[in-house]
Amino acid sequence: MITEKRHELILTELAKKDFLTLQELIERSGCSASTVRRDLSKLQQMGKLSRVHGGATLDTSSKLEPNLIDKRSQNLREKQAIGKLAANLIHDNDCIFIDAGSTTLEMIPYITARDLTVVTNGLTHVEELLKQGIKTFIVGGHVKSTTLATIGGSALDTLRRYRFDKAFLGINGIDVNHGLTTPDEQEALVKEYAMRLSQQSYVLADHTKYHRRYFAHVATSDQLSIIASTQVAQLDCYEQLQQQYSIIGGAK
Repeated sequence: MITEKRHELILTELAKKDFLTLQELIERSGCSASTVRRDLSKLQQMGKLSRVHGGATLDTSSKLEPNLIDKRSQNLREKQAIGKLAANLIHDNDCIFIDAGSTTLEMIPYITARDLTVVTNGLTHVEELLKQGIKTFIVGGHVKSTTLATIGGSALDTLRRYRFDKAFLGINGIDVNHGLTTPDEQEALVKEYAMRLSQQSYVLADHTKYHRRYFAHVATSDQLSIIASTQVAQLDCYEQLQQQYSIIGGAK
């Protein structure tokens, strides 16, 4: 395969999954490890991608906001597996916060606990929660067109009224050096407030969220766990993550 075709293939595959390991790129291109490494170095010099530990990710703006509609179709099975793990942590009579996001949305069909009270800032979540017969409160505020999340001062004012047993949060980026990040400062504040008001907080993140850094840092609490998949355990940062966070699922 000529160089230009290999470069096109690598960029096309990364556009589908956002992050790919070196081994995945080798398998998808049918090329040797040394050839793929050379291609990645060249594409990085061209500003097309960023090489990270164990693989590569597309270069995107630290403020670029992914569209929820697009995200819902990406890594769906992995998100469903993470959502099922999250739902199993909910007990009867819990009062919980469920953050906006495509992965947190996938936990709702698996919720079997009874007599719950759920507060959410995700507009897409409301219908699914009501289908489950769950008592639901929506956080007021400005609605973002990309994520369909409510944010801003009104959203924070609403959150202040509540206290939660558990909070389930989405995130855009997890990095061993930079922690949790998201493109929007206002969404970061909602996540921080929800964590402060919860006895226990959980971040739901598929494997594409790792080695990613965005504009707004999300301050975390001590009572924070990451709910992961088996794909996350294959990342070379997994052992470092285990030292920084309590990880549920994702066992090798």
